[in-house]
Amino acid sequence: MPVDVDVLKKKIDEVKWTINELQRIASKQFIKLNIDERYAIRYNIIVLVESLVSLCLHIAIEGFGGRPTSYREAVHFAAERMGVTCLRDLESLVGLRNLLIHRYWDVEDERIYQGLKTNFKCVEELLGRVREVFLG
Repeated sequence: MPVDVDVLKKKIDEVKWTINELQRIASKQFIKLNIDERYAIRYNIIVLVESLVSLCLHIAIEGFGGRPTSYREAVHFAAERMGVTCLRDLESLVGLRNLLIHRYWDVEDERIYQGLKTNFKCVEELLGRVREVFLG
């Protein structure tokens, strides 16, 4: 079964919407974020990674015939085959999602907030490669 272009476009839109939401929340100074906004950041990072993983799973399976067995492997497999240069950053993002899901008490919200200011370049690179390779 070939890659479904509509699935790719939908997942790209989800990722972009979530990045915009994270940037909107992080436009305030960290000290001025209330607890709900801090939790909204955590939630949106989870949504971002879930969308990225779903995108990469579809690409890995339908585009490259792979069978990844974990979130990290799905992202690595698809990104590597598309020539994305920042694989470790993507894997770290998956790791942050795992930390948020499984060990929320270890999360340093201010550190995550600081990362939101600059850490979407790799996600944008991945989305650009998806467009180049599969959407022409």
